[in-house]
Amino acid sequence: MKNTPEGVDALSIDRRRFLALAGVAAVVPGAALAAVTDSIPVARRRMLQRNGYAIDAETPLDALSTYLTPNDLFFVRHHWNPQYAGHKGWFLTIDGEVERPLRLTAQDLRRLPRTTVTCVLQCAGNGRGLYQPFVPGVQWKYGAVGNARWTGVRVRDLLEQAGLKRAGHHLHTFGSDKPPVRTPPFHRSVEIEKIMADAIVADEMNGEPLPALHGGPARLVVPGWAGEHWTKWLERLSVAAESQKGFYMETAYRYPKVIGAPGVAVPPAETRPVTELFVKSNVTEAPPRARVGSAALLRGFAFSGTPDVARVEISDDDGQSWQPADLDPQHDPWAWRLWSFRWSPKTAGRRTLFVRATDSAGAVQPREAAWNPSGYLYNGWHSASIEVDA
Repeated sequence: MKNTPEGVDALSIDRRRFLALAGVAAVVPGAALAAVTDSIPVARRRMLQRNGYAIDAETPLDALSTYLTPNDLFFVRHHWNPQYAGHKGWFLTIDGEVERPLRLTAQDLRRLPRTTVTCVLQCAGNGRGLYQPFVPGVQWKYGAVGNARWTGVRVRDLLEQAGLKRAGHHLHTFGSDKPPVRTPPFHRSVEIEKIMADAIVADEMNGEPLPALHGGPARLVVPGWAGEHWTKWLERLSVAAESQKGFYMETAYRYPKVIGAPGVAVPPAETRPVTELFVKSNVTEAPPRARVGSAALLRGFAFSGTPDVARVEISDDDGQSWQPADLDPQHDPWAWRLWSFRWSPKTAGRRTLFVRATDSAGAVQPREAAWNPSGYLYNGWHSASIEVDA
C-alpha cells in the first residue's frame, strides 16, 4: 500500500479535544519523556478518530517517528466504556487454581519487586481498512500500534505468591469495562506458559502512572502478542484448567489455520487464536520530492513477535532487488527497531520505494497480507512515492 495522506476518511482531532472526549485529563510528560515528546513537531501531534463509542483512535504514521511513543500520541482501543475506579478504589483479585487467593491494592502492587519491559502494542486489527475485499470492523489503517516502556510486577511473581496449582493451565483475565445489555463481555485468557515467561501487570507507561485511556490503574502486558491479550482496567486474574469461553475467545480474535480465497468465510473450528505479531515494517518519513544524484532520507519502524528484527530492506524496482536499511542501535526484545535509508535516485520521474522486514526467526514480510475474514494482522509491504526531478 502506498504511503498516502491519512485522515481523509477519518476525523482528525487535536490532543485536547481527544482527551476531552475520553473524559480524562492529559498526563504531562515527565523528564524521562520530555526529549521524545519535544522531538515530534506540533503539526504532527494529533490523533485520527476511527470510532466514537467506544473510543478508538490511531496515531498518524508521521507521529510514530520516535523509539518510545508518547502516551498522549499512543493509539486508543476500547471495546466498551470502562468504569474508571481510580487508584484509591482499585484492587486486583487473584483467584482460581491457587492455594492462597490475593486481593491487592495499588499500594500493595507497588511494594512488590518491579520490572520494566519495552515492547510493541498493536491491535490485532491494525490495517483492517487496507484489506480487499472489505472486512467489517474498526477501519484501522497503519497507526493502531505503538512502542512503550511498561513498568509493573511480573505475573509469575504474583502467581507464585498466590501458590499456583499444577491444574492451572490458563489465566482468565477480567477488566472493568462493561458492555451494553445482552452484549458479550470482553473476557479473555492466556496460556500459563506465556504468562509465566514474560507477562506483567503494568501500572506505569513511559515512566508515568498508567493513563486511564490506556488501561489505568493497571493492565496486562503480554510482550510479542497482539493487543487483545493486554486486558485493560484489570481487576481480576483467575487461574483455570481450561481456556476462557465466550464470543471473544471462541469466535473473535481467531485466524485461519489454512489461508483460503479472499472473501470466503472460515468456520471457527478451522481457526486458531491470534497470538504472536507478524513481522512488519512501515515508512514514517519520506520526502515528497527528490533530485537525481542527491540522497533522500527515508525513516520508519519494524517489529515482530519473534521477538527481534534481523534486517530491513528497501526496493526501488518493484521488489526485483533490495538494499539494506540502517537499523538504529536503540532496541529491547519485543520492541520495534527504527530504521533509516539514504536513497540516491538515478533517473527522473515518479518512483515508488517499498520496505520489508525479516525477523530473527527468518520470517519475511510478504508483499500482500493474507486476507482473513476478521482483517487481522495486516503486514503487506508498505511504500512511499517520491517525485524525482532531473
